[in-house]
Amino acid sequence: MSTEKIIKLNRDSFCLKASIDGNGPVAIVIGGHKYYPRTFSENLKSKLQLVCADTRGFVPASENHTESDFTIDKLVQDIEAMRVSLGADKIILIGHSIHAFMAMEYARAFPDRVSHLVLIASSPITGPEIYKEADRYFEESVCPKRKAAFATSMQKFVESGNQSFVARMLSFGPRIWYDENFDASKLWEGVEVNSVGAGIIWGSMFADYDLASALKAIKYPIFLALGRYDYFNPPHLWEKYREHASDLTVRIFEKSAHTPQLEESNNFDEELIRWLDNKINGNL
Repeated sequence: MSTEKIIKLNRDSFCLKASIDGNGPVAIVIGGHKYYPRTFSENLKSKLQLVCADTRGFVPASENHTESDFTIDKLVQDIEAMRVSLGADKIILIGHSIHAFMAMEYARAFPDRVSHLVLIASSPITGPEIYKEADRYFEESVCPKRKAAFATSMQKFVESGNQSFVARMLSFGPRIWYDENFDASKLWEGVEVNSVGAGIIWGSMFADYDLASALKAIKYPIFLALGRYDYFNPPHLWEKYREHASDLTVRIFEKSAHTPQLEESNNFDEELIRWLDNKINGNL
């Protein structure tokens, strides 16, 4: 039974919200307080206290918001302010997709405040290179039904005239979900995206991100969950980056794409909890 509560944290001219649900060690999930709770299972919330916290990218834009409000340092400081408000000495930090880079930057800035780092469906590369690699991975895959579904979805997106961030994410469904016909619209219900920050956070902010340096600087355990059918952030791109991490566990989910915590929730929960238990008890 859900015990979710919503808290607010005022940062500059932003009212950041967080959904808190579950019992156990505090695990902050970086991202929208509405979207992310819908992707994690009730079972996982019986093991962890999941705090799904807004970034500035998921706060409605106002005339007070400018490009200078969206920097890596400010996003990292927002996460730290959330940790302090929760009264948690150390946290498990979870970053999905682009939020994985934010998680790693927080981990570098506050190494004494993180016990474990969980990265989900993240790419090790950014900018134009990831688009090229994702397109190639999709093109080389033998999946005619998926390609036909994507072509249809993109045609509807163009014809709709709705070029919003959420509409774009929904149009990419056949490349984001294992089930190429999955309708993710309910996950996005009520989610607001900051029009000023969206282009920065999902565009220029991490365009030249040096993942190798970040991994070398992080000295505590990292759990990396990837989906075999992720045509957004292809899993094979991580191969040449593994050597830079001092303690990396990789799990590739065979019936998942970009959101394994939802698409294979039972397998995801089992693997993550086993990993956490082993790391905490010193068995790995």
